[in-house]
Amino acid sequence: MTAVHERTIERPAIDYRPVHKHRYAVERAKWDAHAAAGDEEILLPAPGVDFATHAPTQILLAGMAEFLGPLQGKRVIEYGCGLGKLTVLLARSGAHVTAFDLSAQSIETTRKRLRLDGLEDHITLAVAAGEELPFEDASFDIAVGKAVLHHLDPVSGSRELARILRPGGRAAFSEPLGTNPIVVFAREHVHYTGKHERGADIPLRRADVEAWMAPFSSGHIRGVHLFSMVERAFGFDRRIGLLREYDRLLLKRWPGLWPLCRYGVLTLTR
Repeated sequence: MTAVHERTIERPAIDYRPVHKHRYAVERAKWDAHAAAGDEEILLPAPGVDFATHAPTQILLAGMAEFLGPLQGKRVIEYGCGLGKLTVLLARSGAHVTAFDLSAQSIETTRKRLRLDGLEDHITLAVAAGEELPFEDASFDIAVGKAVLHHLDPVSGSRELARILRPGGRAAFSEPLGTNPIVVFAREHVHYTGKHERGADIPLRRADVEAWMAPFSSGHIRGVHLFSMVERAFGFDRRIGLLREYDRLLLKRWPGLWPLCRYGVLTLTR
């Protein structure tokens, strides 16, 4: 097995902006506990599967692989790597991957997953906050993440994202939306399979989407999970093909319906 070459960057808590200190503490505690609970069995993607082949099969990653293009040789930063599932797929794509998370326990789980996959790439793992990253200006070609921006402050977070991306660099994020009052009510009051305990996160509202787009030359949001959002009531693996097809046709014809969706795919160009 080939060893994973990595370095872990730690930033002292005193460096974090005071306005975010409480939120960081809440989120760190939540995701440290989540990572520890899921640490007993670490599963890897099927052999030969990378980001380009995986993303088109996932409704919440719709259009991301096509927008980002080939990752071979690109400097890619993954926001909020969590348990490292997406990190492995990005590294398998031949990218030079840097992954960070606020949760040190999540970083440890990501490290174990990378080692089990026997990756040859040099992986940089960082314990850091998205509003204040320990990287030089224009360090990355691509940024990617799933369900992470809604944990960050959109104004300072978007400026930091724009800072670390090179001119012409691209970013793609899949994010829960807080623009449909029915979805907001369900998240707050309805129990469903696999529901996570709420932390300090706030699903993206219209103003948040606009704030994330503000520092970039172009930005677009694509809604996913409109009628097919009912799948989530049955867990993470349920697919209702007829509803997905209806969503596809409806949102293609009227993309402005995105605020009614459960999730949105945000794409940005520096």
